Amino acid sequence: MRLIIIIGLLFIGVQLFSQKTGIIFYNQVEGKSIPFIKGSMIVVEYQGYLKQMELYTNNIIEVNDSTVLIGKARLFAAPTQVKEIRIEDIKGFRKISAGSLLLKTTLTVGATLGAYYAMRNYADQLSSTEEILYSTAIGLATNISLNKIFPDKKVKYKMKDGWKVFVR
Repeated sequence: MRLIIIIGLLFIGVQLFSQKTGIIFYNQVEGKSIPFIKGSMIVVEYQGYLKQMELYTNNIIEVNDSTVLIGKARLFAAPTQVKEIRIEDIKGFRKISAGSLLLKTTLTVGATLGAYYAMRNYADQLSSTEEILYSTAIGLATNISLNKIFPDKKVKYKMKDGWKVFVR
């Protein structure tokens, strides 16, 4: 009986530690590697089932030997907007860091509020509606500029350029 329990616990332990926790894209020619762990945000370009190219942006939920599950993870419920992508179908990728998202948001809000408070000095020349409209326009221009500088919907690396995939 003890032997069966020990074998059962050993089997469960092996199963827990054998689950894949991440994926690494590496390019031996350039000497670069880009790791993605569970929870990392990724933009992935892949070939769909009808041989069409698709682009999808979200967080990595799960990785196994042949597929990557990407979607919006939730704390107390099942993930939403989930796509299962075969690793061999991936044609391009980009890593989106939390820092770049935070920087874009901070700069946009800062430019909008800064423009509004800067225009408050000219309160006698501008109405409050004009102040709000001008600061909103400056915020939108900042947001558009930052989206051009830090694109979210564009791959940076292509698999045809020598990138390989390693699942760990």
